[in-house]
Amino acid sequence: MHPLLEALIFGLTVAAMFVGLFGIVLPIIPGIILIYLSALGFAVLEGFDAVDWLSFTAITLIAVVAVTADLWMPLLGAKQGGASKRAMLFGLVGGVLGFLILTPMFPFVGSVFGGILGYAIGTLLGQYHKYRDWEIALRASIGGIAGWGVSMVIQMIGGILIVSIFIWQVLSH
Repeated sequence: MHPLLEALIFGLTVAAMFVGLFGIVLPIIPGIILIYLSALGFAVLEGFDAVDWLSFTAITLIAVVAVTADLWMPLLGAKQGGASKRAMLFGLVGGVLGFLILTPMFPFVGSVFGGILGYAIGTLLGQYHKYRDWEIALRASIGGIAGWGVSMVIQMIGGILIVSIFIWQVLSH
């Protein structure tokens, strides 16, 4: 590949990755997925020459952990807060309902706030339904929200690691 074309593709790839980093915070862009697909696209175009298989395997593993953090961290946080299985199930249903209800009303922020709010309310109600104690229910709900916050941090760290590994691999090639 011509060096100028390679530099242009590298620049566009890094720009797409930075858009992906913003997408971690702004839910209208699938952040980690965009970062990963950018790295994959570049690696395929380069024939995995600039980004070797070992590094791309690390990028893939980091992407899997980061992209799934939204699924397991809120559950782990709720569990740490004492949530029952029923409360976590209610939280998942509430999160989906909140996402579905608020996304059409507030397209840019509704998906995140709807999911978090729905999850928190669902966990609260599920825990209260089981124990009939608002304090216990609130603790479980707060644990779930904290888990969601930690998942965003995991995604940001994962995104930064992927971008760093990618840039390091290409520039050291």
